[in-house]
Amino acid sequence: MEEVVKKAKELMYEQTKKNKAPAWGLTEIAIEKGEELANQYNVNKDLVLISLYLQHTVFSRVYKGEIQKKHPQLSAEFSKKYLEEWGVSKENQKVILNSIEAHHNAIKATSLVAEVVKNAECFKFVTVKGALIWLHELGLRGVSYEESVERVIEKMEQKKKLLTLSACIEEAEKNCKDIIQIFSL
Repeated sequence: MEEVVKKAKELMYEQTKKNKAPAWGLTEIAIEKGEELANQYNVNKDLVLISLYLQHTVFSRVYKGEIQKKHPQLSAEFSKKYLEEWGVSKENQKVILNSIEAHHNAIKATSLVAEVVKNAECFKFVTVKGALIWLHELGLRGVSYEESVERVIEKMEQKKKLLTLSACIEEAEKNCKDIIQIFSL
């Protein structure tokens, strides 16, 4: 499966360049947290990483646009052919595709792997580093500082509500206080 993780990373990197989003630094935060949570919750790390890399293969910079709203489903559909091509078993494909589609809670997570993926994905926006990367990305898109700060806080609150794993919730509470303090100066 390590080879599939590598291919998923390469595909995501190419799609990120093509879509000009999401910021690669945010993907790296999610991957790091996914590895940590996979170890902590004793789930298949490769399935977590593959899911995290593939969940934004279809994405757009258009804020709250149709592609952004539908990217979990669109990314799952896009990724399916690659999973088949890469020889991923039907059972593992099912876990990966559910993990991709469930990362915004639009559908129910059917495995602990999917819960880990959702929490790792959401966690990137409840870290100071993630907030600063997102702020920078919005600035590159020409969004005013004031509106960027509003979006950073909005995204932080949205993602904090989606966290389900106690380890993430506790850490997010502290991080969110730090983020609010930074932008209150």
